[in-house]
Amino acid sequence: MNRLSIIAAASASLLIAGCATVPPPVRSDGFAMLHEATRVGPLTVRPEAVREDSRCPMNARCIWAGRVVIDASVKEGDRWIPRSLVLGEPALTTDGEVMLDSVEPPTRTDTPIRAQDYRFHFSWKGR
Repeated sequence: MNRLSIIAAASASLLIAGCATVPPPVRSDGFAMLHEATRVGPLTVRPEAVREDSRCPMNARCIWAGRVVIDASVKEGDRWIPRSLVLGEPALTTDGEVMLDSVEPPTRTDTPIRAQDYRFHFSWKGR
């Protein structure tokens, strides 16, 4: 190989490496945003989408408190398992229970929540 071929090959390698995506680090505090993974006990939980957010807005009167349901991926061992998690309701896992403990921000009648503004907290209880 001549010198020009070596430089071209090295440049191509750098361009390809620059295009590689690195997954974001996994949090370890039980908090996560949509598409962000967090460790909770022996599990990793990644919220994927808010399927339902019918919580009573903080600036309204309601006869029903409402609920939040999210689609999440839960990693047990080396497998990602799709799950629906409901705020305040434990979901069984192989070795215990995972629960969606809290959802922020609170709802309001005058301001819709953007997907990127959601923050979730999860807990785990072993058997």
